[in-house]
Amino acid sequence: MKLCGLGILLSGFVALLAGCGSSVGSRGSSDAPPENRERQVPLTQVERQFNPSDYDDELESVVQQHEVEQQRTASEASKDSLTIESEPSQGYRIQIFATSNIDEANAMRLTTVQRVTEDSVYIVYDPPVYKVRVGDFRTRAEASQKLGALSNIGFADAWVVGDRILLRRIVRIPSSPSPRKE
Repeated sequence: MKLCGLGILLSGFVALLAGCGSSVGSRGSSDAPPENRERQVPLTQVERQFNPSDYDDELESVVQQHEVEQQRTASEASKDSLTIESEPSQGYRIQIFATSNIDEANAMRLTTVQRVTEDSVYIVYDPPVYKVRVGDFRTRAEASQKLGALSNIGFADAWVVGDRILLRRIVRIPSSPSPRKE
């Protein structure tokens, strides 16, 4: 029995060696004729043969696209411009969270920005508490209306507070001065 096991082990070892043998002979010979085999070309030779002017057609199309874009930009520049002006004023905001930890306040602000996209979200520091507040409302009625919507999306403990707010308005800036009528 020992002899049979030794024979099986020895035949397995021989099969393993035969399977893992080197295939140097198969690497050297190829069925393809030598003229069809890929040649190794030094990089310096390729660099000497490279001609950048072969790509000039692409350059011309890029230049044309750039000119079209410049013309479009110039035509848009002749139109009026819009800018946003901010003016501080007394108003109302909705406070949704208060903590003494700045990291918790920042985390709540990021969560709120993702859930409430139409209003600004602020962190107000009133030592030793960081307060997360939403919106810029001129009247308490506007803030109360938004408070109901915030309660419905998970900010049940929110309340309206008086605060300094930023009133934003869009201002049109004419591209050229309009003619004066006298």
